[in-house]
Amino acid sequence: MPLSSRAPTAPVVGGSLRTGTGARAPMGRPVGLLVLLLVAGALVGCAGDPDPIEVVVEPASFDLAVGQDQRLMVGLFTAERQLIAHGEVELGLAYLGDGSETSAAIEQSVPARFVPVPGGTIDAPTEAPSLVEDTGTGVYAATVDLDRAGVWGVRIVGELEDGTPFSGNRSFPVLEEHLVPAPGDPAPQVDNLTLADVEAGTVRAVQLDSRAQAANSEVAFPHLHEHTVADSIEAGRPVVVAVATPVYCRTRFCGPLTEVIAELALRYDDRADFIHLEVWEDFDSQTLNDAAAAFIQTDIGGNEPWVFLIGDDGRIAARWDNILDVPALTEALEALPVLPEAGP
Repeated sequence: MPLSSRAPTAPVVGGSLRTGTGARAPMGRPVGLLVLLLVAGALVGCAGDPDPIEVVVEPASFDLAVGQDQRLMVGLFTAERQLIAHGEVELGLAYLGDGSETSAAIEQSVPARFVPVPGGTIDAPTEAPSLVEDTGTGVYAATVDLDRAGVWGVRIVGELEDGTPFSGNRSFPVLEEHLVPAPGDPAPQVDNLTLADVEAGTVRAVQLDSRAQAANSEVAFPHLHEHTVADSIEAGRPVVVAVATPVYCRTRFCGPLTEVIAELALRYDDRADFIHLEVWEDFDSQTLNDAAAAFIQTDIGGNEPWVFLIGDDGRIAARWDNILDVPALTEALEALPVLPEAGP
């Protein structure tokens, strides 16, 4: 099905963006018995302690494949759809083969820290995990190694600030190779639409940013629409590319994301070019912008938002799916050398 124009009210995961007949990759069935014995001791409370709660684990990563240092993100919800936010949780991984297995030994156990939605407002953050009502607050993220394709299981264990233990299981697919350009891959050298195209009257402003709905609307953050990816790569300039549709984004993260990218562009325009690629050329006809499709569209559909950092060699240096890790991108930008001033 095509990307919906309405944002969901619950899981913190992206929707499938489709323009063809490909089927979405299966997410796998929930893991029912993922090494419960290894964690059961941590979940059995003494008399008078809060009863443990089982949480819903929603994978929030778009494009997981075999490789080291993969970012795995999950949203955590109670049965009442309250989001668990803040602090850290313990993330355990087990390999389930083709998914026919219902239990397996946990092979990795790593801390997962809470990553807030860029541009969002967090009221009274807590040091330990706590329950919040806003389902768009953020997710937990960890860096993991995935050495085999197939179905993996994730088990989350944590404790709320009031001492209530919680846990949850879920399975997710891991591919042999990434479907979306990954670190080390050549970046698509696209001639994306720019303000010059709008000023020339060849395209509408809404094709650059879905917020420009009305006639004669101005493009939000015009400094994100001055360059083409192809020109920046040819000039040997690093590029930050945000692929997002602020109006039609199912995760509700695209609007705040472009605002954050626009702010970073003002601070680091001496180190990189910054470009926003609107996903839709025409939402009503479900026509994608070619430049955005070159980055995120795959044979089985696509998801958004994405942020890519392209190095001066024209290759993907880093990428962030769904929820941007702003401190990580900022650190990467700080590490870039100041560019020489462009000539007249």
